[in-house]
Amino acid sequence: MKKMTRLMALVLCLVLCVGLLAGCSSSSTDETTTDATDTTDTGDTAAAETADDGSAKTFIFGTDTNCTTFDPAADLQNNSGGAVAAAIIEPLWSIGTDGSVELRLAESYEWTDDLELTVTIHSGITFSNGNALTSDDVLYTLEHLRDTSRTSSMVATIDYDATYCPDDYTIVIVLTEYDASLFDTLGNASNGILDRETCEADPDFTWLIGTGPYKLQGDGDSDRSGWTESVQYTLVRNEDYWGDAPYYDEVIIKFYAEESTRYADLQAGNLDAAYLTEATYINSVDAGSVAGVNLVKQAAQGVQGLSLHSEIISSESSGEVTTEDYESPLLDINVRMAVAHALDVETIVEALGEGTYDVATSVLGEDNWAYLDVGTYEYDPEYAAECLAAAGYSVDNPLTLTLVAENTAFNTALAEACQAYLAVIGINLDLSGMGDFATILPNLLSNGMDVCIGTPSNGSGTDPASLLQQFGPSSDNGLMRVVDGTLVDLFNSGSSSRDTEERVSIYAEFQQELHDQYRFIPLYTETKSYGVMSEHTSFADALNVTNMLDVTLLTD
Repeated sequence: MKKMTRLMALVLCLVLCVGLLAGCSSSSTDETTTDATDTTDTGDTAAAETADDGSAKTFIFGTDTNCTTFDPAADLQNNSGGAVAAAIIEPLWSIGTDGSVELRLAESYEWTDDLELTVTIHSGITFSNGNALTSDDVLYTLEHLRDTSRTSSMVATIDYDATYCPDDYTIVIVLTEYDASLFDTLGNASNGILDRETCEADPDFTWLIGTGPYKLQGDGDSDRSGWTESVQYTLVRNEDYWGDAPYYDEVIIKFYAEESTRYADLQAGNLDAAYLTEATYINSVDAGSVAGVNLVKQAAQGVQGLSLHSEIISSESSGEVTTEDYESPLLDINVRMAVAHALDVETIVEALGEGTYDVATSVLGEDNWAYLDVGTYEYDPEYAAECLAAAGYSVDNPLTLTLVAENTAFNTALAEACQAYLAVIGINLDLSGMGDFATILPNLLSNGMDVCIGTPSNGSGTDPASLLQQFGPSSDNGLMRVVDGTLVDLFNSGSSSRDTEERVSIYAEFQQELHDQYRFIPLYTETKSYGVMSEHTSFADALNVTNMLDVTLLTD
């Protein structure tokens, strides 16, 4: 046992050294990388807001991923697509982490029957193109969510034949069965209300129109000045916004392929805020190493981990991903146990995260009202080897498992660390399935993998029924779905109950069952980190922008 432990310490050290060397050599990579700072002249040598002289107040945000589409239901890139959605479109309401509801476009809502939700929207609100907001736009948005593969499961319990709009400002949403996650779904910024007329005329979503405080610069037809593909987009105030005007006149979102370049621009004062993922940069800002920049962190609801796909993947459901039916070795619980006990999760998370992430002890985050501490799996490589042997594999007869994940710097280091630990007991973790998001999406949607790095959350709300929805039977896209009869029954019971106390008990059983069946190996609790220029932490009105960035800046 001690020999194995020392060996793994050496292996992990080598993995970390390789990661550090890759980081040290990034300067040469940056010279050939297409980044916002190298290709676009925004006319500002330093990010600033200048209220006194009458010029436009600008907020410049550097993020990591290109906005792949202006369709908020289809874009999974949270930091870019999410920023567009939250600034341009608005949901019916917003839901706080404590479950509190803040009405937005909705003036009121009422459960007029057990399966009937009646929503009244404000009158007099217009989209930025001048079209009036009506209840029919709400109906169109629900239909669009239904017809988009990523979001179809979120609205699967709506009876569209029975749902109707009695007048221009009222919609009666009828359900086939009660679903606790639906209310969260309707409060998600990415599910904001769309203009039916605009979207039906532009079904490819080459532009986005909403009722929110900002709009894309340009008219979306002859003028696309607010959008430079793979470089940046610019948001400007919606002067006809029905609510309080946002503080900033203009918000520029820049994309960076390399975090080192994004960080350098933050250091140089060319950004007001930057999304940070690498521990080196996060800790540098936290230590005060970047003059005039504060670190702002937000604990997200999701838990990142390894999903072990223990189901039969058929050629019919997987499309081009595989040419024949594939029965995953992970159907054998001994293999799943071997994976879980071969990984020293605490060491991996602490070493790679360098203190920026907390080790997860369940599939729900600790601040969730239904959280149950089930603990981490014990790191025991000898026991893991015994479990693997019971399944018929060993170092001399290794098992190959494929992993699919986006190839961010952190994900790559995490995958390589897991690969090193698993190799010791006789599991070859094939990382060839890693790639950029567009490349891996077909595999994610079709379950064309054995192991996936990700979260079971659908990205909507704070209710466990939302956060665990990818485990549910209606999650046909299979992004993180783990098929098991007991888990499905528990999920259904929890999402269909209206009694909070009962739901706490159900979700506790769910988390324990998930742990005991080794279906999902929690690794760390998501935390989003931002470097923010200190002058932007003193404006109370900055909340109008920081909601868009999915982070709350502290005010003086």
